[in-house]
Amino acid sequence: MRKQKLIVLLAIALSLQAGAQKPAFSISGMAGVSYENYGLSRKPTGWTGFTPRKPWNQVRFNFTPTMQFGKDFSLPFNFNFAMKPTNFAGPYTGLQKQSFGQFITNPMNSFGLNPKYKWAELQLGTQYLNYSNLSTGDIGVFGAGFDLRPGAYVIKFFTGVSQQGVNFFTGPPTTNGAYKRSNWMFSLGRAKEGKYELALNFVKAKDDTTTLVAPVSGIKPQEGFTMSIVSKAWFKGGWYYSAEAAQSIYTKDLLLPLDSAKASFKPFIDGHASTVKDVAADAAFGRKSKNFDLGLRLKYLGAGFQTPGYPFMLPDRFDYMLTTRINAWKSKEGSYKMNIVASGGQRVNNVSNTTLRAKQFIGNLNWFTQFNDHWNLNISFNNFGFQAPGGINPYGIRNVSTDLGINPTWTWSNEKMVNLLSLNYTYSKYDERDVFTGLVTSNNTHTGLLSYVPTFLKSGISPDFSLMYFLNKLPGFKTTLITFSSGVAFPALKKKMNLRIQGQYTYSKNNSFTGNNNLIGSLNSDWKLNKKLTWTTFISTNQFHYGNEITPNNARYLESTIRTGFQYKFGK
Repeated sequence: MRKQKLIVLLAIALSLQAGAQKPAFSISGMAGVSYENYGLSRKPTGWTGFTPRKPWNQVRFNFTPTMQFGKDFSLPFNFNFAMKPTNFAGPYTGLQKQSFGQFITNPMNSFGLNPKYKWAELQLGTQYLNYSNLSTGDIGVFGAGFDLRPGAYVIKFFTGVSQQGVNFFTGPPTTNGAYKRSNWMFSLGRAKEGKYELALNFVKAKDDTTTLVAPVSGIKPQEGFTMSIVSKAWFKGGWYYSAEAAQSIYTKDLLLPLDSAKASFKPFIDGHASTVKDVAADAAFGRKSKNFDLGLRLKYLGAGFQTPGYPFMLPDRFDYMLTTRINAWKSKEGSYKMNIVASGGQRVNNVSNTTLRAKQFIGNLNWFTQFNDHWNLNISFNNFGFQAPGGINPYGIRNVSTDLGINPTWTWSNEKMVNLLSLNYTYSKYDERDVFTGLVTSNNTHTGLLSYVPTFLKSGISPDFSLMYFLNKLPGFKTTLITFSSGVAFPALKKKMNLRIQGQYTYSKNNSFTGNNNLIGSLNSDWKLNKKLTWTTFISTNQFHYGNEITPNNARYLESTIRTGFQYKFGK
């Protein structure tokens, strides 16, 4: 706490120093407040098959201005918060009224302040900091730190809390709980824009074992430490390379005793009976030019590698991928052109051979062709998946997703209107293996979407129409869905207000059950009260009528949402 107070005092001192110079002052950004009311009516009376999805009343605030004092000092704010907590650190865990500390550190809220004077930046509040691909960059942390860049040197440090302590709660809904987790991160290096980067990164996270009373099975307090070295360089002719090597020491259960035979790195982390140590590497090199790119990407993650900054990174794998970008051809007038962005490679899971090694093709393609001023075609393909060791189950997890999309578009216009007609077809296949039986289930989906959007140039009226067909098949289960939607946007009150009205009807059917009917309507309005102040309103209703697939038959609900608020724009 004393360290954070010193950082805050330093921020105030920088502000006073910048103010003493009496520089030109400017401010930009937004500030606003909104109120949302949620309603739910269910029939028959007493049926609880559909539960409320929002609090009945909610007030939200956003305050995101950037104050600029001359060219050297800036003060950006990022405050976004709600008065009523609705996530796991709220009423769902028995926490009816938050303290001020719980309120500002709640992950659903964001309080960030980043004063910057020349090459010195302070980072206060909620920050999402990306140091590198193998150290930290995937979590939000509430705390304090700095980013200093004197000359070619780079010095970064941040410490704070990424996870609150939440006790087990029987519900409903049931919450398993979580330990309070504190994070530290530090980076030291040199960099010259467009030339090179070199940095040493250190990241640590540790759970507080006293913050969870009577934890449920499977919730273990953990501690992790990762160090990495990053090197990047750019050369003439478009050549480049980047590389990172990392080592992690991770304790999976702090409640187990200390063990001198296990890996440690004092004074940062001590070895316990559940501590593991492993390495990882990530490298890329290639060449970029105006019309052609070619590169190779390699990534290796050891079976025991785990870094606090990327808690959901899948270990024990080796990826290698070839990437390319091609501007195939283009007319001088720009009436036709072709762009291709693609990558392909292989993922090898279970490299440690603790279970059967598995290989998976990974790749994606985006192929865009504009034939003339009216026709263009976009083709996309994506294949992604992962496989994990069996662990306590006989078989390991296997999830593979394959998607193919075809999207032709036709546009035509005259002096009065512009027309757009688009057809989008997507085929998706998702294979998943049962970890107990080893059986692979295929989930096949076909989606077709036809859209027509005319725009009337003189009046500003822009309607849209779309028709969607959706078919999903699983072994023993089939879902069919047909949706028609239409909307219209138009100006009002001498173009001071923008209105949009939207309606949607959906018919869905599961197996041989009678169909479900869903009707949704919404109204959006943005009213510019003056150059800086806008009044926004959103009203929606959602009526769903079930068939006979659930008990009681023909149950239905009516959802309604009314949200209104004001947004103020700073600056000119």
